[in-house]
Amino acid sequence: MKPFNYYFVCVFGTLWALMAVQSAVAAGQPPSAAPLRVTVTHPGTLAARVGTPFKYKATDLAVEGPLNGTDLRFLREMAGRDYEGRPTRGLLRRLDLSRATFAQGGLPYFLKEEPLRVTGGPLSLPPYLFSECLVEEVVLPELLDTIGVGAFGHSALRSLRLPENVVVGNEAFVHCDALAEVIFPRHLVELGQFSFDHCAALRQVRIHDVQFVPYHAFRNVPHLEEIVFDGTLWHIDGWFAHNCPELRRIEFGGCVLTTGGSPVASSCPKLEEIVFTGVSLSTYFGKVEDCPLLEKCQVTGYVKSFSNHNFLPPQTDTAHASREILCGAVASVAQVFDTPLPLSRFVGFDLENAFYDLTRLLALKGETAEAVRLLPYLARIDTVVCTNVAVDSVFSDLRTTPEYRAFAQQLLRKMDCKQILRHSPPYDTGSEMRDPNPRPFVYAAASDTALQHIRQYFQADYIAGAGDELTRLKNVMYWVHEHVPHQGNYYPPAQPTAIDLYEAFRAQGYKGMNARGIAIVLSELYMSLGWPARFITCMSKMYETDHDATVVTVVWSFDLQKWVMMDASLAAYVTDENGLMLHPGEIRQRMKDGRPLRLNAEANWNYDRHITEDFYLDRYMAKNLYYFSGYLENLPNVENDRSAEYITLVPEGESVNIGTPTHDDAWFWQSPF
Repeated sequence: MKPFNYYFVCVFGTLWALMAVQSAVAAGQPPSAAPLRVTVTHPGTLAARVGTPFKYKATDLAVEGPLNGTDLRFLREMAGRDYEGRPTRGLLRRLDLSRATFAQGGLPYFLKEEPLRVTGGPLSLPPYLFSECLVEEVVLPELLDTIGVGAFGHSALRSLRLPENVVVGNEAFVHCDALAEVIFPRHLVELGQFSFDHCAALRQVRIHDVQFVPYHAFRNVPHLEEIVFDGTLWHIDGWFAHNCPELRRIEFGGCVLTTGGSPVASSCPKLEEIVFTGVSLSTYFGKVEDCPLLEKCQVTGYVKSFSNHNFLPPQTDTAHASREILCGAVASVAQVFDTPLPLSRFVGFDLENAFYDLTRLLALKGETAEAVRLLPYLARIDTVVCTNVAVDSVFSDLRTTPEYRAFAQQLLRKMDCKQILRHSPPYDTGSEMRDPNPRPFVYAAASDTALQHIRQYFQADYIAGAGDELTRLKNVMYWVHEHVPHQGNYYPPAQPTAIDLYEAFRAQGYKGMNARGIAIVLSELYMSLGWPARFITCMSKMYETDHDATVVTVVWSFDLQKWVMMDASLAAYVTDENGLMLHPGEIRQRMKDGRPLRLNAEANWNYDRHITEDFYLDRYMAKNLYYFSGYLENLPNVENDRSAEYITLVPEGESVNIGTPTHDDAWFWQSPF
């Protein structure tokens, strides 16, 4: 048992300490050992709760409760800046807002060009709140959803832990010269542009799951040496790193769903390594700019690249895609859909293609269980890119599973592309043709030197064979279909001419090419034989988000005195109920009117799968016959001519951001003579 005087000393010591605290408060001095803690029950009363003696003496403050503009103006004064940005005597260096919220109303808190008031939600840190303040550490509310534009700009902030699921506004930390550490959350919704401009003390950034990283997110960061993404990256823009003179390394260690293009980084003279150690899908990175030490990326994981294969080599050998990183990618996709996360306003870039590519890769690897796990997510996407699953032989093992059958039923219930066509506005037929001298579409003559070379190279006359005109047209189309397999995501790295594309395709091991490349080859073959022809891009109404367009060839039949469509990707052409071959505009109009259409019986995908009328007409083409685009001048290598005019046929009253629009279908489908 302890002696009585032991307890006397303990009690007396405690009372003495309390008396010392009271004395300090009475003298206008906060206790040095603990922060000043204040609870605000009514917005606008922070000043009264803190009290005048502590306003310019408190160095450590914890605030609980709703704060309006009047309270935030007072906080700024405590942290060294007044409403107009002038210095105050405030000494506040540490601020705990973990239990605070923000309330609209009260006085404007900061004059920046115009008075700023609290206009956001209760968990949105207002813009420029701590601009130029002396506060060095701020504990943010755990459920904070937004850090406003410039919220900490030019402040004395030294370190910061970001809350989960937060959106970081543009220039949030610009010129935070002492900011040496940013602890990123497990999941970040969005990083702002120019977030860390001129943060001179920042040397390393490690970001986990993040939905959106924009253009110039890391710009003018003078001593930044390394950027690491080790979680799921939903989308990252090109040029996200710019003018970082000490940046040496960028690592993508998790699952990258989509990227922008084309430069990864620019003006980073010491950048010597960009490495992909995880799975990257729909990757459009193609180069760096003014980064002399870096020629290409390193890939130790798996990258599905669609851009510069010399800079970012795609992994044709799926052995690089280990089961571990593939299953991690599946978990990333599940996270996108299954976790109740707030979504970035910028999410959606090509995600459907990323999910499709991942499903296809899993099927190729024989990971059927993981592949079928993704099918419900594909079915939720508002685009029919997922219908490729129905025709791609890679998915044959999936078709026996109950998950695939459920997936197919979801697609059938979901899509009614003919209904979209039926409700489309009419064309302004004849509006351009009524001009006394309407502009003609131009087609190269068979005597063109380049076309003659194509004719000889392919032995086009032998390909066309004998027989009537339509038989010869079909023979050429079937030859291209047989000799150039369709591979939807691959366009050979070559000049866009029939010979160059074909040579590049052969050099790549006869892997095939996408519909655009196939249509270019077919159109130039037709023109070399004397038939006017052009390749037409067929797009859906949702073309800005639905990248599953198709490209077909239209060729002029002298016997029929009309255009007819040839789709060499699928060995397909379409007729009316009487067998008359049609062009895409006629097919569209018959779909719109509900008149019958017929698909040729030979239509197939790479001789591996028969193409049905239900799939090709009612779903695939019905979706892709909303807008049409083609060149005004149709010559060999036209895609390489930047002065060539690209025309898009658009229903009256609608607009597109592709080439020069016209509403006159009669002009767009005019005779070549």
